[in-house]
Parts: sequence; C-alpha cells; structure tokens
Amino acid sequence: MQKTVVVTPVSWENCGSESNDIKLLNLAISPDPIVGSELVSITITIYTNQKLASPLKATMSVSKYFFIIYVPIPCGDILSCTYDDLCTSFKQYNCPIEEGLHTLNFSMKVGSIPEILVGKYQAQIDIETSSQGKGCVKINDISVEANK
Repeated sequence: MQKTVVVTPVSWENCGSESNDIKLLNLAISPDPIVGSELVSITITIYTNQKLASPLKATMSVSKYFFIIYVPIPCGDILSCTYDDLCTSFKQYNCPIEEGLHTLNFSMKVGSIPEILVGKYQAQIDIETSSQGKGCVKINDISVEANK
C-alpha cells in the first residue's frame, strides 16, 4: 500500500554557533498539509554576513523516531545527504550570492512513498561556504502519514 507525504506545520531552529555566517529567518511550505501527488513550494528567507560563492557544500542528516528516540537514516538510493556545491545543484540561483537578506523559492513534486516510511522525522542541514563560513538549521516535526 502506498502512502502520501503529509507535512503538518514544521518547526525549525538555527543550530550550531550563534556566530554562524548563514542564518535561516523563515521557512514556509505550501500547500499545508501536502497530500497526494502535488507540487510543493518551499520558500526560505536567509541572512548571510558574507558573499556565498561556489563551492557551497551542504550536508543533510535525517533521523526517524522509533519508540522513544530518533535513529539516523543512512544515505543511499532514497536520500542524498551530501551536496558538494549547492551553486551547481540549484542552477536557478546564480552564485555568488551577495551578503544580506535573500528569499529563495524551490518547487518539487511529491508522490506516493512506501508504507515503511510512515513516521515522524527530523532533519539537520549543515552548510559550509568556500571561505569556511558556516550555517546550520534543524527541522523538526516532519511527519509522513497515511493518505486520508
């Protein structure tokens, strides 16, 4: 039986050091909730205190809640965890990105997933700039539920 991603309002926080060079100011996902094979829009607002130039490396870790703890999910066919350069992965954003406030929009199609993936998740994304700057965001309360 196939399940559908249903994302209820997620919470997020900047993690790592208060002195990080990249900070997430807002994260919006629509539609809310995501149900069925829909086009999902993600809008993020970030602030950077330095120019972001290629390579802009990102590492993502995802954990699934089992009983009383979150267990890391290994990277593989379903989940890509390392992006050597976001500048080349997301070509619609021309690097370098200047210092300051930026709103970025992403779209992706979400379809059915195997029943084994139903559950509650959290994710962390760590970014490292070409000049050794840092950014970190943790996204909580990601849930995958049965299509209603």
